[in-house]
Amino acid sequence: MRVMALHLLHGTFHITICQAVNLSDDHRHSGRAPKFVRKLIEGVEDVAKMGKGFSRLYATIDMERARVGRTRIIKQEPVNPVWNESFHIYCAFNVAHVVVSMKNDNPVGATLLGRAKIPVSDIMSGAEIDRWYDLYHDTGEKVKGNARVHLRMQYFDISQDPFWGKGVSSFKFPGVPYTYMRHWRGCKVTLYQDAHVLDSFAPTIYLDGGRLYKPHRCWEDIFEAISNARHLIYITGWSVYTKIELVRDEQRTFPGIGVTLGDLLKRKADEGV
Repeated sequence: MRVMALHLLHGTFHITICQAVNLSDDHRHSGRAPKFVRKLIEGVEDVAKMGKGFSRLYATIDMERARVGRTRIIKQEPVNPVWNESFHIYCAFNVAHVVVSMKNDNPVGATLLGRAKIPVSDIMSGAEIDRWYDLYHDTGEKVKGNARVHLRMQYFDISQDPFWGKGVSSFKFPGVPYTYMRHWRGCKVTLYQDAHVLDSFAPTIYLDGGRLYKPHRCWEDIFEAISNARHLIYITGWSVYTKIELVRDEQRTFPGIGVTLGDLLKRKADEGV
């Protein structure tokens, strides 16, 4: 087997999975039957609640072993599913292939129907690609029946991004594209090295303008923000544990040692916040 060279994909990869044709499933008794026979048998299985029922086909996109995209599931179309789904993938991968796989969803796991492996060297130029790709088994054997997938792709190297390396300080920055929420101005985000750092942690890191990096302490900042709140306290997270103590470092002269988050919130509620 020929080993392909690795290439660094650092940029944005646009890919549309249009459709697949002539899919078959060797794990089903009717997996190679004509389309109308397969749909009939799968329909009977689904109604009778016997066998596997309708096929549930979807496609995945991988940068070698890194999963970066997945389509919706198509039901009642076991041979020629149509997705027409587009993905805008931010890349920083050393890879030889972009792998698009056709799968049938099972209650546990999935059945692989075939893969198309696109050499990264084919997309590095940035040219728009619109073509059909043959599907193969993991053994390298071509899937029988002329099974193929239709893909549209284009890669944009990071060097083509005029805002790369400039952050969001430029007023011309339009915001991160293809997101649900629009770009807002006037917001503030504080980045932390960790939830808490000791006084002895003082790395020499220079920032923009020659300023020296000063570590922040997340727990102490949260405690101070809640303590100083006058109108509203808004907390979001997977879970809020009210018995947690935000301030714990007894070596620092910071108020709040031993005060739990629940006690702090009750105190602020008594103040009318």
